Parts: sequence; C-alpha cells; structure tokens
Amino acid sequence: MKSKSILTISIVFASFFCSTELVSAKENSFFRSKKEIKENLPEGIHDMFEVRVNKNVKKYINSYLVRGKSSTQRIIGNSTIYFPIFEEYLAAHNLPNELKYLSVIESHLNPNAISPSGAVGLWQFMAPTARQMGLVIDDYVDERKDIYRSTDAALKYLQELHARYQDWGLAIAAYNCGPGRVDRELRRTNGKSFWDIRSSLPKETQHYLDRFIAINYAMKNYQFYNLRPRYPDYTLQMTQVQKIHTRFSFAKIAKLTGLDKSTIIQLNPSYRKEIIPPNHSGYYLVLPIIGVKENWQEGL
Repeated sequence: MKSKSILTISIVFASFFCSTELVSAKENSFFRSKKEIKENLPEGIHDMFEVRVNKNVKKYINSYLVRGKSSTQRIIGNSTIYFPIFEEYLAAHNLPNELKYLSVIESHLNPNAISPSGAVGLWQFMAPTARQMGLVIDDYVDERKDIYRSTDAALKYLQELHARYQDWGLAIAAYNCGPGRVDRELRRTNGKSFWDIRSSLPKETQHYLDRFIAINYAMKNYQFYNLRPRYPDYTLQMTQVQKIHTRFSFAKIAKLTGLDKSTIIQLNPSYRKEIIPPNHSGYYLVLPIIGVKENWQEGL
C-alpha cells in the first residue's frame, strides 16, 4: 500500500471452505453433473488453465458444502475481513481474482495458521521463501502473519511462477510443492501442463488443482446449498491501517485509542511481543474504524 493511511471497509458476501476430507459417493449424488459444475464456475477460472471436473473435484465440493458446512460458513464470514485486501492487491498486480481462494486452501483464512512443516500465515510461507520475497522474520515481527505484507509477497511470488511457466495450473502447483519439483517433472516427462505431470507430483499437489476448482465452485454457489455466513464482529470487518515508524507497545496503543488490547492483538498477529519495533520503512498497524478515540494519532 502506498498511502500513509489506508481505509479498508469490508462489506463482502463471499464464500466457502472447510475440511478437505473426501466424502462418499452417496453424498456426492447431492450435487450437479460434472458438466453443470463446470458451467457454474466463475468465468475467470476458465481463462487460467484447462478445467477438468473429475470425481475428486465433486468429492471436495461435497466436503466444503455438506460435511464441513459449519466450518465453511465461518470462513465465508471471515472472508469479509480478508478478501477486500486480497482483491486490492490482485488488481494492483493485474492477477486473476480467483487466486484469492488459494489462501483458503492454505490456511482456512487464519493468519495464525502453522503447518506441521513450519509454514506460517494466511499464505503459508516457509521461512526461506518468505525472506526471499522480502518478509521480515525476527524476534519481534513475523510478517508471514501480516495481512498486507504477506498478501503482497504471495502475489508477487505467484506472478514470478506464472512468468516462469506461462501456465496458471503449473504456477499453482509450484506454489504448493515448489518450482524445483515442477521443473524436474516437466523435464522428465516433457510435459507442458499440470495435467501432463500430475501423476508424478507429490500426493497433496496432485489434488491441489482439484481443490482450487472445488473452492471456486463453492464460492460462487454456496447460497444454493443453504449455507449462511457466520460473520465476525463488525469491528473486525471495518478497519483502517496506519503506518508506524517508531517503537510502540500495544499497551500504549490501547491507551491512545481506547481499544481493548485483545482487539489490537487480534488485528495485528504479526507482532510477537505486543510491540511494534522501529523501522524506517514503517510497519502496519490495523485498527477498527468504530470505537477508536478521535485524534488518537496525535500521540504517535
């Protein structure tokens, strides 16, 4: 973000996700045919890669919209916090809007998510890749949990991967398993697309595009399956972001703004010690729009 203070008002009715557990063929019969699913995907996904709706796509759709209904409704609600930010960066980078759903696959829209392998944040960066993309990870800050910094880094990384392969299917696969593995399989098989090398990729990556297709379908069509978003508190949906250059503790910010420190912690998960350290480029402080004392910035 270029401006000193950026206002983000998130009123979005988005969608989807939950457990990626596969469900039975009997439950699968609740959904449309493969042809109808393909026809009811967002148009943009067809411009990204060859869309194939197979049995696993249908199973994942069932998992998102039937067995994991409660979790999906929570994520649909939480999308009001994150998707407006994702969409702003996607537009700035001239990238497909559908890429925002990768964060749901990666973290279930949880900025505090940590994988067994040590990937962290909304976009599940491993530390070496995060640092490669310019994110700060030190004793005070882990920008993998910063909504703005991590989103910008993730989209720049996806942009680099697409420039490398000229194919979104391969770029998305490489985001999951790493470009080195994708490069090796392309050389070994002389393949040109994700579908050409799918069977030789790690198991998780083999199903990654299936999940991406399923999430896009769920996002567009969840309301037809009687899902109702579970929205977070309005103070979390309507936020403002301020750049801070000098050291500030959350305790002092709470005193200046009149907010509970717990709200500041929830909106700013990247700060490990409840302290914003000094930085000449500045770090982001996210606060609610409503409930903040007027002219609180005068104390900065």
